[in-house]
Amino acid sequence: MKSVTLKIAGMHCEGCAATIKALVEREAGVKMASVSFAGSEAHILFDPAEIGEDRLTTVVERPGFRVTGRGP
Repeated sequence: MKSVTLKIAGMHCEGCAATIKALVEREAGVKMASVSFAGSEAHILFDPAEIGEDRLTTVVERPGFRVTGRGP
């Protein structure tokens, strides 16, 4: 397992955070996602053999949010 923190711009409410969480957790290989509207970030636990950080970024950005950085 691997974890990553994605800094996210464009969230306007808790509903945005819930949308991102649902989209990310739907992906194969994602074990858990926690999205904070107040912190503008998502913490994601995933299996790197099944999904990569680039795919996670694509999933977050598809509905119009923007990943502005990554952390461990």
